[in-house]
Amino acid sequence: MTGETIDERTYTEDEVREILKRAVEDPPSHALVKGEGITLAELKEIGREVGIEPRSIDDAARSVAVEVNRPTGRLIGGPTSLHFERKVEGELGPDQAPEILAAIRRSTGLQGEVREVLGSLEWSAKGEASEHYVTLTSKDGVTTIQASANLVGGATLTYVPVGVAASMISMIGLVVALKEGSELALILALVLLPILYPILRTVWNRISSSESAKLQQAVDDVAGLIEESRD
Repeated sequence: MTGETIDERTYTEDEVREILKRAVEDPPSHALVKGEGITLAELKEIGREVGIEPRSIDDAARSVAVEVNRPTGRLIGGPTSLHFERKVEGELGPDQAPEILAAIRRSTGLQGEVREVLGSLEWSAKGEASEHYVTLTSKDGVTTIQASANLVGGATLTYVPVGVAASMISMIGLVVALKEGSELALILALVLLPILYPILRTVWNRISSSESAKLQQAVDDVAGLIEESRD
């Protein structure tokens, strides 16, 4: 024992985690613990308990791009559609379109086209493998940023050619095995598809995760530009 008080001592990383864990286990965080969700007001109250200013909580909450309606895509290893939405204080300036367009293109790596639709600014990029959209709508001092992607084409190109080829090879192997009694051909026919399936799932998981990260980055970059114009 050193005799130092809790105000005087320093804490290790593990101790910090434990302190914060215990701090948020007390009310009003029951909704969070039960999985029922938590309001911003409750989150601020938890922040006060651990010494976080309410304004910092507000800023952090505004900085979160929420991904909604995302299918799990467990069967193929990743989703075939993405959708992000974020609201930020401030409105789209009349001369900001070129800057915003450049930010979206930089984040997604896609050229795309921009147009105005019913007072909203919409960027879209369509290709054989995917379709991407980013829409900005300003109203009452708040701008809503929505970004989505349709990746069905990419998933099809990932799975179908390889799947068809593997199926044909398996069928040929099965025929050879039945005609000539080849154990090697039989093994090839039976294990080729089971081996390829997890590989394709991994490939698609990486592709869809990369697309998701790019789309979220586009939302964050655009939100940053809107917030900068407000200051």
